[in-house]
Amino acid sequence: MNQEEIARGFLGAGWEVVAPSWPHLLVGNAAEFSILAYRSLAETDDPVFELLDRRRNVTYWVRVIPTPRLAKVLLEEHGSFAKRPRLPAASSFERETAD
Repeated sequence: MNQEEIARGFLGAGWEVVAPSWPHLLVGNAAEFSILAYRSLAETDDPVFELLDRRRNVTYWVRVIPTPRLAKVLLEEHGSFAKRPRLPAASSFERETAD
């Protein structure tokens, strides 16, 4: 997926795309929730996106673009506190899913 396809996916799922986004990061917001597409993790054949509850500082990684309502449920049921910078967390996610 390229950045334009990701932005269309965010909008189609109900996220408001933040403008301007950065060259390495695309952000979608809905209430206190965000979905982040890091270029190095999203512009691949198997994209990974980070869901973020900005109020509670909880994150969860997904391989599809959920609606904000589903993101809320996923974060409530499976989210964990963001204890470290986001990119090292992505590396940890990749190791966990490789097992």
